Amino acid sequence: MSQDYRKVFILDQDIKHANRLSKLLTQQGCQQVVRFDSGVKVLSAIAQGDSPDLLVTELVTSDIDVFTLLHDLSSSSFEGQVLLVSGQDERVLGTANEVAVSLGCPVLGSLRKPLIVNELQWILREHKKPLAIKTSRSMDSLSCYDLKRGLRSGALLPYYQPKWDTARRRIIGFEALARWRGESGLIQSPATFIPTAEKHGFIDEFTHRFLRVVLADVQRLQAVDPKQTMAINFSIDTLENRELPDVLEKMAQILGIALDTIVVEVTESRLSHERINLLEVLARLHLKGFKLSIDDFGTGYSSLYRVKDIPFSELKIDQSFVQGALADSSARAVIRSSLQLAEDLGMSVIAEGVEAKENQVLIEEMGCSLMQGFLFAKPQAFESVQEMLVAQVADEATKQQRLSIL
Repeated sequence: MSQDYRKVFILDQDIKHANRLSKLLTQQGCQQVVRFDSGVKVLSAIAQGDSPDLLVTELVTSDIDVFTLLHDLSSSSFEGQVLLVSGQDERVLGTANEVAVSLGCPVLGSLRKPLIVNELQWILREHKKPLAIKTSRSMDSLSCYDLKRGLRSGALLPYYQPKWDTARRRIIGFEALARWRGESGLIQSPATFIPTAEKHGFIDEFTHRFLRVVLADVQRLQAVDPKQTMAINFSIDTLENRELPDVLEKMAQILGIALDTIVVEVTESRLSHERINLLEVLARLHLKGFKLSIDDFGTGYSSLYRVKDIPFSELKIDQSFVQGALADSSARAVIRSSLQLAEDLGMSVIAEGVEAKENQVLIEEMGCSLMQGFLFAKPQAFESVQEMLVAQVADEATKQQRLSIL
């Protein structure tokens, strides 16, 4: 299970805990486990070329705290991963996690003391890829020229990720995600092109081209199942364009698409800005019949009053809380409060980033059955999701026919 971690360093002054952890790691397949009681000694070993594949560290030792350690690691030759373990307040663990990610340290995750074997096994199994990796490549890697040329050649394309109702075991809708096909054929994420489009003032052209393709695909999907919805996450610049409600309405009506099957997603962190045009556009979209969804809920600041005032019909819990819920009681508290808030305001809730069966079970136990994530399906081209939907409709028709016979 942990064959990728041949050498592991444990930085922990609690001998009893370190010995137990060493035994557990060995049982999980780690070939060499070395204990240190000093952060300075760990850094010295790494400086001398003795670097581990995994460093399991307490937050505080007698000679160094985890924040100093992380800063030193980020400027060293260390290329392994970091697993944070502590009996401290979980919020301190969370802060250490965020600092590590900001420094480019490859974070495997964090665990509370005393260790629970199943949690250690799960984090080693599910998080072999770090939460952050060092990279010198700029995310804003496409030039203005590349984007203009690519728009003309059809490089902008949508991928679709299904939303699942785990209680009914069916797809209930999709989210349209912008992708870019480079000259090499490599599919690139929005982080490589959206910032440039916003910076150079042609994000609206991007949006219109994207919408034309997505809405045509919605028409084809709804020909298979008319109840399917499509969520689209708009740039904040586009959402401040007062013409958007009329443009979107006209595009949908031409294709015969019911407006209430289109979901306009707004990232929560953007709601904290005092943007009167944004608020007007969202209100007009709602009045026309479009659904509004607040995306990445829990990651923004001072936006609860916006949630109260803007007529959202859906709330999407950010994946950081969903994925951290198994080991973090604070994440579970955020999820519970989000579910209660949504219930009080008459909103549906979708848990984002569900990647493991354990996450699904926990989220269901907390009262949420609408989910989205790699556990169910990755974002993919239209033809693939169309096949999924056709298969679902055929399967449901077969089951209904059997029931009618009975």
